[in-house]
This record gives sequence, structure tokens and C-alpha cells, in this order.
Amino acid sequence: MPDTTTSREAQRRQTRARVLDAAIVEFQRAGANSADINAIVEAAGVARSTFYFHFPTKEHVLLELIRRDEDYLAAELSRFLDTRRTLPDVLDEIIKLVVALENRWGAALFRDVISLYFSPAAPKDENWTQHPTFVLLAAEIERARSRGELYDDVDAYDSAAFFLIGLHAQLISARQSGPGRDEVLRKFAKSTLRSLQR
Repeated sequence: MPDTTTSREAQRRQTRARVLDAAIVEFQRAGANSADINAIVEAAGVARSTFYFHFPTKEHVLLELIRRDEDYLAAELSRFLDTRRTLPDVLDEIIKLVVALENRWGAALFRDVISLYFSPAAPKDENWTQHPTFVLLAAEIERARSRGELYDDVDAYDSAAFFLIGLHAQLISARQSGPGRDEVLRKFAKSTLRSLQR
């Protein structure tokens, strides 16, 4: 006799993934605020109550998307860091990875996700150390400081937070991709390094 608890849990996870995938498509189409829950549940083949069981609010969809893709981004950055890198290389790689994520999500969904962090709906218990990309960057900044490449009083956690917040702000304010935005991002990374390096 099969374990019904295990099969129910597997089915619950599959349903949640189907709802999330349908929600992402709708959020990309209409934006989070204008997304139609009926379109999501129809595409996922579930009842409206099933959507709310898995995601009580639209913000919960965004949070799940963040968790999923942040793990992916951190895994990519971790692979990049398997070889010893300079801090400028690390900052450039993070920029490339975040821009690729923005391209995958689409500009509107990317703005919705980033805006969540600055809204009253943001999780109250949010902590930078819960974000693997932040932790990896802070560790690289600390290594560079330990090697004597940075000022002695550089705080790795603050510097990682400033860089990541600044990067996302640059991407939201310079919405059009192309050479102009690439130059803004290059100057941003250079300015960040100038504030840290001896």
C-alpha cells in the first residue's frame, strides 16, 4: 500500500508549482498589481481557493519567485567563485547574473519584485543574511579586505548591501537595456570599487 502522506505531499508540490508557473506568466503579461487571479487558476487548472491556499496574496507569489530564482542565482555565482576571482570580476559577474534574471522575468515583473522590498507588504523578518547571493558577495568582500586590497574599516556586510541595493536601483531607474545602461552599470561597479579599494 503506497504511503498516502508522501503521495499527497508530492501532489501538493506539483499543484503549487503549476500555480506558481501560471502566476508568473500572468504577472509577466499584466504586472503583479493587474494580474487576473481567474486567468491564473484557469491556466493552472485549479480552483480559485487553491491559488489562495498556496499563495494568500500576490506578494506571496513574488516572494516564492524570489526564493526560487535567488537560489539559482547563488548557485551560478558559487560556480563562478569555484575559481579564485578578483572583487571587480565578482561585481561584474553579479551584474551579469542579475541582468540575465531581469531578462528572464521581463522588466515589469522585475520591477514588481524589487518594489516588494520597499513596500509595506515586504516581509517584516527580512534579513540580508537570509539571501545567499548577499552572503557570497559579503564573503568575497571580506576576503579582499583580508588580502589588503580594501580599506581596513570596510564592513563586508554593509558594502554588499549597498552594492546590491544600488545595482537594483540602477536597473529599475535605467529601464532600457543597451549601451547607455551598460555604461551606467560599468560606472556603478567602478564607483563601488573606488569607495572600497586602497
